Amino acid sequence: MCWSAAILAACAAPSAERKKEADARMRMGVTYLEQRNLPMAMQELTKASELDPGNPEVDMALGLVYQERGDLPRAEEYLRRAIDKKPDYADARNNLGIVLTGRKAWDEAIREFEAAAMNVMYTTPERAYFNLGETYRAKGEPANAEGAFRRAVRANERYAPAYIALSSVLGGQGRWEEAASALSRCVEILPGYAPGWMELGRVQARLSRHAEALKSFNTVLAVSSDPELRKQAAGYVTFLGSEKR
Repeated sequence: MCWSAAILAACAAPSAERKKEADARMRMGVTYLEQRNLPMAMQELTKASELDPGNPEVDMALGLVYQERGDLPRAEEYLRRAIDKKPDYADARNNLGIVLTGRKAWDEAIREFEAAAMNVMYTTPERAYFNLGETYRAKGEPANAEGAFRRAVRANERYAPAYIALSSVLGGQGRWEEAASALSRCVEILPGYAPGWMELGRVQARLSRHAEALKSFNTVLAVSSDPELRKQAAGYVTFLGSEKR
């Protein structure tokens, strides 16, 4: 029996073998989560948590499973556990922000996204900035949303969703020229990104730049294999072509 607190802690620490098994089960659980096999993901991650209860990565993965199940209170509980164990866990803070946004706890969500984005060790700050922008947009603060989306683009100029969101915010304020400029930059950097061409075509059509819009919609048809996107683009091509006649 262990008598002192220090020895008790040592006795409670999982062995290298248990940690190894926990890691393997966590990875399997994450794989099941990616496959949307939530029962098996929960089974593997619960076992991983039993084997290595101090592992914040397991807590975050469990939080994501509960989030996928629509159980936001439990998701928040596990994500907070992960952050308690590892305060600089940017991925957990970003995901906690998403959960908080889901229950309209805007200000709390904003704090989590900002903490994640400002963490110099976070390899994908553009995602946190994007989520920050979406939260500001949902909160009804378009100026702050615009700023966040622009920060996402500065963090990673190849992060396409930020351009789409930025153009939407700009368009919502009637700033269609700026929206077109943002989308033009998007397809310049990502010429194969069909949704970017699609949105650019719509903005160009709104600005009565029909020849440019027609070119954008034809580009969608050239680069996209998505049936719905192609159907929409073809509809615009037909409409704009009939206008020319």
